[in-house]
Amino acid sequence: MYATKGRKAKTEDSTINMNTQMGSSLSSEKLDRSNYSSWEYKMTQYLVSQGYWSYINDAQENRPDSKNVDYATWEQAASRLMYSLATCVHDHMLSHILNAKTPKEAWENLKKIFSANTTERKLQLRQELNNIRQNDMSVSDYTAKIKNICDFLDSNVNIDEDEMVQVCLGGLAQRFNPLRMGILARKTPPLFFNLQSMLLVEENHVQTKSTTSEG
Repeated sequence: MYATKGRKAKTEDSTINMNTQMGSSLSSEKLDRSNYSSWEYKMTQYLVSQGYWSYINDAQENRPDSKNVDYATWEQAASRLMYSLATCVHDHMLSHILNAKTPKEAWENLKKIFSANTTERKLQLRQELNNIRQNDMSVSDYTAKIKNICDFLDSNVNIDEDEMVQVCLGGLAQRFNPLRMGILARKTPPLFFNLQSMLLVEENHVQTKSTTSEG
């Protein structure tokens, strides 16, 4: 009996830890103007796993009357969900949900904004992708920016690995010229993930060499 209780408590603790990690992950990748598709997917899965999706999917049917004994419980959970949404969007996006009276309304507001601007946004992002340059960005920031743009575009526009690699190589800072020339000389280009790894190693090498020279 006690062993069963112990296993149950351990399972509950594991679930709490998993939920905390998921929430932290969502908060670290806040909604902005370039990541709605990935943000919507992750947030949807999170809300479903937490049992909150009904507040988004059919909130009007589930919302009790103000005189109902369950009203306070519903309002508390809805307020908790509104807080989660607010912490998972960048500050400059908050104005789109500030006046929402329910989580469903806040969700729909965000969806309408990005759906209305989909075509225009894709054209803008395609141009941004074609003109992207690393300049002073780190390899991690530079490759993440390319990946985010491609993830947004990839729902309706076919962007393959070779194109991502070409875009990345084309915008690299001058300090990566030796590596870029070596990769371009290959018959088969690397996968984007492998290119990231190669660039990170080269970045570390360049930084180490610069530090040694200064010393």
